[in-house]
Amino acid sequence: MRGQMMIDFFTSFPMWVTIVPIILCSVISAAVIIERFVFFRKLNQDYRALVKSVIKMMKEGRANEAAALCDTYPGPISRIVKDALNPGISPEEREGEIMSASRMAVNEVEKHVGVIATIATVSPLLGLFGTVTGLLKSFIALYRGGPDASALLSYGVAEALLTTILGLLVAIPSWILYNFMVSRVEMYVREVEFIANSMTQLQ
Repeated sequence: MRGQMMIDFFTSFPMWVTIVPIILCSVISAAVIIERFVFFRKLNQDYRALVKSVIKMMKEGRANEAAALCDTYPGPISRIVKDALNPGISPEEREGEIMSASRMAVNEVEKHVGVIATIATVSPLLGLFGTVTGLLKSFIALYRGGPDASALLSYGVAEALLTTILGLLVAIPSWILYNFMVSRVEMYVREVEFIANSMTQLQ
């Protein structure tokens, strides 16, 4: 009796219960892809050349020019350099400013990595859930028979295949984007570490 109740429960799931979350994941993934590509494009700068120029300007007493140069480099990484330019603070305070700006820069670079990883993992699982419920509907249609058995069998198989395809269509580009984001994050974290270490030369 309990088994029959569970079968009836899962076979009563309409296909949209699985498809809607997959579509929602695809929308979120697409939005993150666009936002991250725009963000990383802004970071495509030669920050090492910036640091070299800024250190030279500061040693020559041209702090205002150094700050203006930082403003020409968009993104959170250049803020690490700019936050270290205040000549009126102690070495300890400057180090604190550099560390704080570095943490903020890393957080911005790592933003949404977890979201994409979750979508890449959950999407195929949602597709698999639809596959299982679709196949369950097919087997129940065969078991019960009747004039509509063939149609119900075909519908269940089609539902299983459709949800699997949709889940994979979302998961595959999400995994590709996740690997891309991880590689970019690692690269920019190294840039942040280089900049933070280099700016301590101002002390």
